This record gives sequence, structure tokens and C-alpha cells, in this order.
Amino acid sequence: MFRIGEFSQIARVSGRLLRYYDSIGLLRPQRIDPETGYRYYSAGQLERLNRILALKELGLSLDQVARMLDDKISVAEIRGMLALKKAELERSLAEEAARLRHIESRLVQIEQQGSLGDYDVVVKSVAAAPLLSTRAVFPTFDEAVAMVRAVSHAVRSQVATSARENIVVIAHSDFDDENLDLEIGVTLNRQVNKPVRLPSQIQLGLTELPASGTLATIVRTGPLYQSHLAFGKLGVWMEANSYQIAGPCREVFLDMPFQSSSQSDPAVEIQFPVTKAA
Repeated sequence: MFRIGEFSQIARVSGRLLRYYDSIGLLRPQRIDPETGYRYYSAGQLERLNRILALKELGLSLDQVARMLDDKISVAEIRGMLALKKAELERSLAEEAARLRHIESRLVQIEQQGSLGDYDVVVKSVAAAPLLSTRAVFPTFDEAVAMVRAVSHAVRSQVATSARENIVVIAHSDFDDENLDLEIGVTLNRQVNKPVRLPSQIQLGLTELPASGTLATIVRTGPLYQSHLAFGKLGVWMEANSYQIAGPCREVFLDMPFQSSSQSDPAVEIQFPVTKAA
């Protein structure tokens, strides 16, 4: 057996913590010397200590830990609980990392306020084009991205390369993190008769992307969380040149997105129908 200091080194926990667990009856020493009062622990007690520490890491109170140990919780049950906690922490870390990236990109926007930087705004007109699309209200932004992915895969496998042109996302509502009214589809250089179905059984309908006499456009590259930089630059340009928005924003993917897991972020042309301000 080991004295408390020795056991603390083996278990990699403090002697103070072991004394506390003893005081609340969670982990009693194997033996206490009646003459010296020294606490002695056995290596066999490491199993109980490790269960205590694992359950504590899951966020359980010591009272809850004690009850679970008394009910003789199995290693498999603890492993399952730890797996859930691990997934929760990973999700939280990913969300915090995304939040930091957004903060950094907003700082960049503040520093560059009023300048166009490396962006070039192009004013052009476009003719009407056949559009194979679906329109829906997406509860979350992630669900909208998932639909872009589904449409991209479907048209790549079901529409001939010679017929399809660009994946397009048309925003029929104000920007928001939820309940986005979006039309997502692919422009065509000729009409196709074969129906295109998504794995969800949604069928893309044939419609038309309207012509526009004046589009203010800007091409953005890079990760999606930095897209506000390009939108902001376009807004600065429109105001400086006395243009006002005259229709739904279009985002046109110049490269087919989601072709492979190694593909870099595709270039996207942001298009706003505009008219000269009065």
C-alpha cells in the first residue's frame, strides 16, 4: 500500500483532493494507521478514483457521482457519457473558433472602411437565362448550405455538362441567420427535359433567371465567413456612385462547388440589380 503522498503521485491528483474525498466519504483510504493517523491507499483504488474523476469531468456534482458509483455504473456507460461530452466540447470549440474568425474579419472590415481594397466592381447587363431551381425557406444557414451542396451534386450527375452553367443562389428576403427565403439552382444554356431530383425527392423546377439591364457585381474568393467583406465593399461603391438596389441579390458560383473534399473555396460573383438613385 501507499501513503497518501505516494498515492497522489501515482494517481496524479493532489493529496488535498484525496483528503477532501475522504472527508465526504467518496474515496476512503484502504487503511488508517491508528497510532499515526497516516492514510494508506492501494493500487486497486485507482479504478474508483478514475471513475470519480471521469464523472466529475462530465460536469456531474459529487453527490451525483457518489450515487452513480453506488449504483455500480459500468465502464461502457461511462465511456458512452464521455463520448457525448467529447462531441459537445468539440462542437463548442468549433463554434468558438468560428466566432473568432468572424471577429477577425469584422476587424479587417473596420480597418478597411471606405476603401475597395483588392476588389473590382463591374457594372454589366445580363440576358434572361433558363434556371433549374427550387425555392424554400431554410430555418438555418447550415440547412441552406446543405441544399446548395445537394443541388450541386444533383446537377453534376443528372444534367449534361454542355447544358449547365452556374450554381446560383437568389435571396428573396433580408439576410438573417434563420428563416432564409432562398432560390437555389443552376443556370442553363438550353432547356432540359429530364427532371432533376434531389436525394430528398425534391424536384428542381424549370423557371427563368430574369434579365437585368444594370447589375453591380463583385467577385469574392475565400471562406464563407469573410463574405461580408465583399458585400460591404459593394455597398460602399454603390453609395459612392449613387446607385440603389433594385431587386434580389444573386450569388453566382463561378466554379462548381463541393466537387471534392480538397476543393478550395469557390469564387462567387455577387450581383445586385441596381438603378441610379434619384
